[in-house]
Amino acid sequence: MKNNIEDKLEHYLRAETTEQEERELTRFFADNAPTGLEERLSRQIDGWNKVERLTERRGRTVMMRWISGVAASLLILFGLAFMTYRHTERETERALAAFSESINKGISFIDNQN
Repeated sequence: MKNNIEDKLEHYLRAETTEQEERELTRFFADNAPTGLEERLSRQIDGWNKVERLTERRGRTVMMRWISGVAASLLILFGLAFMTYRHTERETERALAAFSESINKGISFIDNQN
């Protein structure tokens, strides 16, 4: 009987069984299932679910850290760009003011000469 069941099981795994053979396999395993099999399978499935949840959490944590890092980098980049722009703007204002003073002195000197 055991050899027969093993042969049918191999056929089943290769999807080569008839409906009758599948019913025989179902009856055999219903009558000869090891004690506590359902409980052990349930524990195993629960363990797999825990691993899956932990993996998902780790994935979300890694993703959030990555997004936070990118956001922080962009914030620093924009801050530096703004500071550089403001510094350049002030330097431009100073240069224009110095140029304006020089022009005004030159115009005053020419006016005083006439």
